[in-house]
Amino acid sequence: MNFRRYTSPYRGATTLAMMLAGTVMGAANAHAQAVTDLDYIDPGIQQPTARHELFNDRDRGIRLSGGLSFYGYGATTRNLNFGSSSGIDGATPTGKHPSWWELSATPTLRGEIDTGQSVVFAGVVGVGSMTRGNAYGDASGATPDHPEHTRLDQAYIGWRSGSLLKDSLGEDALTFSFGRQQFMFGEGFLVGDGYTDTGKYGGYWNGPSQGFKNAAIASIDSHGWHGDLFHLEQDQYVQGGPDEETSANGINAEYTFTDRAKVGGAWLRTYDSDIAGRDGMDVWNVRLKGRPLAEVPGLALGGQYVSQKNRDADIDDDGWYVQATYTFQDAPWTPEIAYRHARFSENYDTLFYEFAGGWGNWFMGEITGEYMLFNTNMKIDMLRASVSPRDDLETGIIGYRFRLDDPQSVGASDADFAKEINLYADWNLSEQVTLSGVYAVAFPEEGARSRFGGNDNTSQLFELFATYTF
Repeated sequence: MNFRRYTSPYRGATTLAMMLAGTVMGAANAHAQAVTDLDYIDPGIQQPTARHELFNDRDRGIRLSGGLSFYGYGATTRNLNFGSSSGIDGATPTGKHPSWWELSATPTLRGEIDTGQSVVFAGVVGVGSMTRGNAYGDASGATPDHPEHTRLDQAYIGWRSGSLLKDSLGEDALTFSFGRQQFMFGEGFLVGDGYTDTGKYGGYWNGPSQGFKNAAIASIDSHGWHGDLFHLEQDQYVQGGPDEETSANGINAEYTFTDRAKVGGAWLRTYDSDIAGRDGMDVWNVRLKGRPLAEVPGLALGGQYVSQKNRDADIDDDGWYVQATYTFQDAPWTPEIAYRHARFSENYDTLFYEFAGGWGNWFMGEITGEYMLFNTNMKIDMLRASVSPRDDLETGIIGYRFRLDDPQSVGASDADFAKEINLYADWNLSEQVTLSGVYAVAFPEEGARSRFGGNDNTSQLFELFATYTF
């Protein structure tokens, strides 16, 4: 089995914290955005938040800012793998009822030199993480032996055009950046994470590391168009062996039609990869979202399709989703409902996908999607409902149905794998502190029973996640 398929890539707590902060703190409405919203996450380089001004020489245009964020996570479980003491591969030990906690910190430093016409910018982000509790670490067994580690996650320099091309292309139309940095497009469905926090690095769930190493990105934003030319190199830690690395070159483009619709597409080629199937793989992505009916402003639709082909490795796979979201804009507590259907073929590769700041994006299910199945060989139906009873609080429920796309390929006797329910709440205690809680329960079906050696206990999980941003 491919290591990546059954030892999940990390969640990415920094993105969750950014989304909580951006959609709740100081906002008139606490309701988190949906991936069908046009401005969900802007594509391109994702510069880290640095809240505090450390130096400002207005005469020379030199600015320096810094920040420090802490992420704490704790989870307790019951029969997480439906009563099995190992993961879905049958080999990775996890314990039947693991409980563990994680603590991560990300100090950030950002600087700019404004020449009056253009801007030179740079940034540095450090990461420190630790995992304690269960001897195997998290519930996937990916962080055993109580690891703790510090590393340099991002270190980049760049240039943006400022007012230099204002009269032709627009303000800040061109951006070039180089170094370790986070890059994203398409809400992180395909590309968003550059490093996995597993093994000795700890912080599996927090996942504070984000940067692609040796990345080079050229972006344009002009008159509704956004485009990226990019080179990326991703690291993936392997227990007991050297990191697995993958390089990729590609292009991304999208166009926004006023405030009603956005269409985009991307192509990338992965090469020099230590992961089977990625060396020489061509990947195509198309996406569309918007609000199609002016008479029904609360309705938003969206979807993406990814095609992956590698003749040398006999790979011809795809993954896609479609989603409909409806927001009752004038109703008390702003109720919102969303339905998504997603399908991922037998050998679909999630590549560099990111947890894009909303429950169910793109780790679908806090039990099944987080620790068992990782958007490969799956058909997933999701129904989500949420309300915002206060400006600083959102709560909701998410239901999932998981089916195997090809059960025989993984030794399962039936396509029906599991059903899962997640109850969640996101609360902003202050401008610096956020708190999230989730209770999840998963019910095995015949496909899960056969994959876990006949174990058929109901899985339960309770987790708390807190952020403090200085």
